Amino acid sequence: MDITEVKKPAIIALICKEQVDKAVKYLEDNYAPTQAELLRSQFLKIVRLLEIMPGLGTPYKNGMRKMGLGKFRRYNIYYRELETEIEILGILHTSRGVEFTDIYNPQL
Repeated sequence: MDITEVKKPAIIALICKEQVDKAVKYLEDNYAPTQAELLRSQFLKIVRLLEIMPGLGTPYKNGMRKMGLGKFRRYNIYYRELETEIEILGILHTSRGVEFTDIYNPQL
């Protein structure tokens, strides 16, 4: 077995795509386009990594897990491992002072 073999494909929730786009826009407007693209790149790398090793993240709540977003450690990516896929639920910057479950409560 190849260690880079996808164990479970990732499905990215629409709300997560919107959160990533919003974070990218914020970085473009307030920092640099290179930082914005780096965030998007880090997000996609973590998603691919989770497809290979779904248990990497830290247990969170309600069967969810979380993991730092690569070089953007203040962002967490939230996901859950289902029987046949990885559901990428969203990202959240830790400075917001809210729990992920306060802003997004997936049907469990």
